[in-house]
Amino acid sequence: MRLKLVAILTSATVLGLFAICAEAQDHTAVRLGTAATRFAPKPLTKSGDVRVLLRGDKTKADVSAILSGAGWKGSLEDLDRAAATAEITEVRIAPGTRLPFMASRSRGRDKKPYAMMNVLWAGRQPIEAWAFEFSSSCTRYRVVVPRLCGNFWVEDRGRDETGPCASRQGLAPAVSVGLPGEACVAQTVAVTVDVRNPPADGKVVLAVNGRQLASGALAGGTFRTTLPGFSQPGTYEVTATAGGVSGATSVSVKPCLPRCAITALPHEAKAGERIRVDLTGSSVAPGAQGGIKSARVEVVHGGAVVETVTLGAPVLSRSDVVLNKRGTYTLRAVVTDEAGQLSTNSCQASVDVKGGLPFFLGAYFGKERMLHDSGPGSPGARCAPLVGVEIGVQPKLGASAELEIALGGKFDTRDSKNSSVFGNVALNYLFARGFVGGGVSAWDLTLDTGSRSVAFLIQGGVDLNPRGSFQLVAQARAPLNELDHLNDNYQFWGGLRFRPFR
Repeated sequence: MRLKLVAILTSATVLGLFAICAEAQDHTAVRLGTAATRFAPKPLTKSGDVRVLLRGDKTKADVSAILSGAGWKGSLEDLDRAAATAEITEVRIAPGTRLPFMASRSRGRDKKPYAMMNVLWAGRQPIEAWAFEFSSSCTRYRVVVPRLCGNFWVEDRGRDETGPCASRQGLAPAVSVGLPGEACVAQTVAVTVDVRNPPADGKVVLAVNGRQLASGALAGGTFRTTLPGFSQPGTYEVTATAGGVSGATSVSVKPCLPRCAITALPHEAKAGERIRVDLTGSSVAPGAQGGIKSARVEVVHGGAVVETVTLGAPVLSRSDVVLNKRGTYTLRAVVTDEAGQLSTNSCQASVDVKGGLPFFLGAYFGKERMLHDSGPGSPGARCAPLVGVEIGVQPKLGASAELEIALGGKFDTRDSKNSSVFGNVALNYLFARGFVGGGVSAWDLTLDTGSRSVAFLIQGGVDLNPRGSFQLVAQARAPLNELDHLNDNYQFWGGLRFRPFR
């Protein structure tokens, strides 16, 4: 029983090591806001909350106790004055930053304040905090107060070289550069240059990879500027020079790709009906500058791209996209942000298109040569131009196949007695803008001559408009019982088909 109790207490202790605002033997913090050890009772949502926290009647004595425990050498009066009047700004503390100490409270019932020394921030995200600077005993300090829990710390920023603390001649400047360790492509980068023992002219020159990009004058030993976004990923060295002395640091610029999102409505539509394609839900990556510049949508039907739609900012939607044929369409998209980066996430939508009645009407012109009797040149032979009409249906058998059943009439323009009725049954293979097919044709059904037979039929056609409602079609027939005499037994014609519900 004693061993189990020891194991439980040990596990609880290990879990406590990973919470900021609490004791941590290895001084590593991975999260903020632990209720038991937070210094502020609630998050600090505005700068005025910081002033109340550091100067309030209930917390002022705790602040003094923490600073004393941390061995801080400054003046509490200077800190109190700065907390009341200094400009308070928002800052972000990057992961991997080592803090001199951090205010905390014990886990006991009295929640006694104390300073947790030498803390490494190892969280996944930067600390969102408030900060202000002040001078005490010719040393500049920065007070940083996390927004979430108020567990503040004080950083030594070096000697104050202004006013009565101005440096004596002959001391060389000391230059340090502060900026985020990482940035996205096209993301602006804020840079802070601190100079101790600043030169008389107070001038600072800023360069990136040896190329001068900015310059300015120090104000209170500090120069701040913002670098424009970098167009390519990589590591860039940022160097600041003042009085002939340089300081440098680097920033790692990484691709932050946009995310594509597409919707297509309605999900079920009729052939020829307009649909709405919307990519307004697409967005740039967190931290990236600008917005979505354009989008490209491929309309895929039957495994082939049948249309490409391009959209541009600020309007990333269209309501005039028409899907003409029955079947399932896939709309796949890629967006481009203002930095020229393309999305790589899967981005597609599906639309199921239902056709109307799959019937068609056809009109043709051509010729035939048929032998009524047994041999070439016999009295029963005819060779005549034809005009024909046809009506039929074309039910789909899949994404790329259809069955065709039709009945029609042919009109012999030379001898009306040879006009007749025919019927077709064929299987067609469909491609993006047309078809090819084959089957059988019952030819000259109403003629009591040798030309009445079952013929082999081949046909093909191409769409004349995007919907496919008009097609240019060609047909050829050969009687199955006369395949060895094709020179004298054939029919071919071509014409126009109208498919009204495509």
